[in-house]
Amino acid sequence: MRQALLAAALILVGSGCSKPEFYEMEPSAISFEVRGESQGVRAVAKNPRGQVFPKDRPTQWRSTDEAVATVDGDGKVTAVGPGRARIVAARGALVGEVMVDVNSVEKLEVAPREVSLKKDGDPTRPTVQILDFRGKPMLGRKVVSRCLDETICTMDRGHQIWPHNPGETEAEFVCDDQRELVKVVVK
Repeated sequence: MRQALLAAALILVGSGCSKPEFYEMEPSAISFEVRGESQGVRAVAKNPRGQVFPKDRPTQWRSTDEAVATVDGDGKVTAVGPGRARIVAARGALVGEVMVDVNSVEKLEVAPREVSLKKDGDPTRPTVQILDFRGKPMLGRKVVSRCLDETICTMDRGHQIWPHNPGETEAEFVCDDQRELVKVVVK
């Protein structure tokens, strides 16, 4: 009986002295598509058995590349520019990491840069290409377009420029924080 009590006491003492060994990060990864977007990250201190230690919060947050993403003292991550970075939460030997990908639109190419149309004539559709930081086309991103003076021309959802009245204006193409203008002349 004495040995059983001694064993139970040792188990209780041993489990009471358990310490956190790592941070489990929530979420485990972040992907941003627009500069300036933010998301909070939580670092949960745990031991290998999954026991949570709520008082062992990180004392330091840092980014491995602040040109890609920054993090504040509360774990709020903000996209700065394209690329990959790790957000690191630390408190002594406790460490956790979150991988951050920022895949923002870096360039909008529109061709031709100038169009000349006849009043009430056929429309034209400039070619629009969305590029990432490597110069590679990005699919699935939305471009919004409009004529700045709609008495001269208008645009449809397919980015066709429809001429109406003589004059000069510009057609605007926008995707995320990128903007391009095309000169439009209607004769």
